[in-house]
Amino acid sequence: MATVSTTKRISNSLKTLELSNDANVSIAASSGSFAALIGAVDIESYDRATIQIRNVNNTSTPRVRVYGSLFPSPGSEPTTTTPADSKWVQIGDDIDVGASSGAMKSISTTGLKKICVVARDQASNTQTFPLGDCLVFLQGTI
Repeated sequence: MATVSTTKRISNSLKTLELSNDANVSIAASSGSFAALIGAVDIESYDRATIQIRNVNNTSTPRVRVYGSLFPSPGSEPTTTTPADSKWVQIGDDIDVGASSGAMKSISTTGLKKICVVARDQASNTQTFPLGDCLVFLQGTI
């Protein structure tokens, strides 16, 4: 899953990176695998991340997970329950997004090399997750 990214230097000591899903993503029902909303991205020069998810579907309730890794090449994004030998580790709790609503979560990313965001529905719904409805905003010191 590719992502759209925009970098910006705010000052001599602050820079930002904004990521968004660059295509519609099919999210499976709870019995299916997670789908990557934001593919693996190198974030080792950023300190903080905020994730915002917008759910325009009035029946679907996505469960979103953020994963991180210290490995320089952790492999594919987790799409099922993360196996014990995975190089990815879930950061924080699941982000449950209600129907026709949104959610936002901020996390410290100090020390992480990679991040990715995956999702699937909490119930029996399958939805198309619209382009640009998952944003990750990263901030780092220079």
